[in-house]
Amino acid sequence: MSMTVNNKYRIGERVYFINDKKQAECDEIQAVFVYIWKEKTRVSYSMKSSFITVDESDVFATPADVKEYVFKDLIEFV
Repeated sequence: MSMTVNNKYRIGERVYFINDKKQAECDEIQAVFVYIWKEKTRVSYSMKSSFITVDESDVFATPADVKEYVFKDLIEFV
């Protein structure tokens, strides 16, 4: 049996995320962790400078993506 995991980001890539203090931060990915259960897969990224691990759903490619995520419930698209 084989499995393919499609993660969004790669080691060495600079990404944005919201830290525990609710501040946006930019850091470089130093490791990718993949957790596989029978019916679920989870990807997390370890950050180089801040020494934390962030779930893939909380990692963003650009500052604009962070803003969109933070303000998604306040923005009304027409």
